[in-house]
Amino acid sequence: MSENAPDIVAGTVGDDVRTVHRLRVLDPHTRHAVCGAGDPDEVTDEWLRAVNCRACLATSTDQEA
Repeated sequence: MSENAPDIVAGTVGDDVRTVHRLRVLDPHTRHAVCGAGDPDEVTDEWLRAVNCRACLATSTDQEA
């Protein structure tokens, strides 16, 4: 794990609460899906659930959600 790597958390994007993505935490109020889901200003919610987005799972990250 790299010291400079952004934090990765599991969470949802927008109104879709069934698809759980890997979210890069850019700052305390900004998170973006690793797979690019959603608009830049889309609401994200952190969840303690397993990531099930196939695109996020296929994308390599420095740390797991």
